[in-house]
Amino acid sequence: MIRIKNMKQLYLDGLFYKGSGIGRYYESLTKEFAKRGIKIYTCIPKKLRGDFEKDFREVAGDIEPIFVDYERFSLNSIFKQSNILKQLEDKVDLFFYPHINLPLYVPRKTIVTVHDLIPFTQYWDRDEFKRKVFKIFLRRALGCSVKIVVISQTVANELKTLDKRIENKAVVIYEFIDDRFVNSKLVIKRLLDQPYVLFVGNRKRHKNIGLLIKAFNKIKDQIPHYLVIAGAKDNEVDEVDKLKKELNIKWRIIEFIRPDDETLINLYLYADLFIFPSLFEGFGLPPLEAVNLNCPVILSDIPILREIF
Repeated sequence: MIRIKNMKQLYLDGLFYKGSGIGRYYESLTKEFAKRGIKIYTCIPKKLRGDFEKDFREVAGDIEPIFVDYERFSLNSIFKQSNILKQLEDKVDLFFYPHINLPLYVPRKTIVTVHDLIPFTQYWDRDEFKRKVFKIFLRRALGCSVKIVVISQTVANELKTLDKRIENKAVVIYEFIDDRFVNSKLVIKRLLDQPYVLFVGNRKRHKNIGLLIKAFNKIKDQIPHYLVIAGAKDNEVDEVDKLKKELNIKWRIIEFIRPDDETLINLYLYADLFIFPSLFEGFGLPPLEAVNLNCPVILSDIPILREIF
């Protein structure tokens, strides 16, 4: 068994830094390990160097970033990162991947995190090739890792139906919110003057934002509120854009694309209601952030949200 408390040096893969939910998971882990005095080596895409140095300046002394010219799931990441891991193998006690994007060479002491199994569901909104690539990476990660972190019992149960190998490998470790969402109860100036209901998350199919917009459109004339949508946007024109035009509701929707944490905290603090209509999740961090900041929450009735809330 690998014991975190005995670790002195760790490789924590950072190719998902700034990558929506997994990126936030990476940030929280990195800061928490650094606070415990663990030396961290981490690969970060060069284009994110400025953001990284800003976000981790308070714990920079315990982190040794390796800025690389490739990104996650690229061919370069598969081959070039192998060389980096070989060089670190005698230095670090553990190699920790916050996702399943393992390179060609996998050190013996490697653990991975499985966040969800959306590619196995009807909610997968990318092409079939990427679905197959995910399945290949997942099978390899499950076989190569000594332990598998799953972020909820719901995901653990789903994973066990796919691969019996994880019976003795899987460990459920729930996600946790960043300290900034714990210590942000000070009075800060309101960002929006209008009353509003809030959604936070990416704009993928399983988030069910289309239903939220249609429901809001039905009651918009009975309430003074605006609908605020905050999160990553993958396509130049997506379902949100199409519905705004189709329903002629653009003037009642306020968007924040890839907002920083300070903006999110402000939005949570002053929202009259947080709505999370997701159809499928591995965990569901935004509702937890909202609850912690005393924002009333409406959730969809799905297994994972029943488990957490």
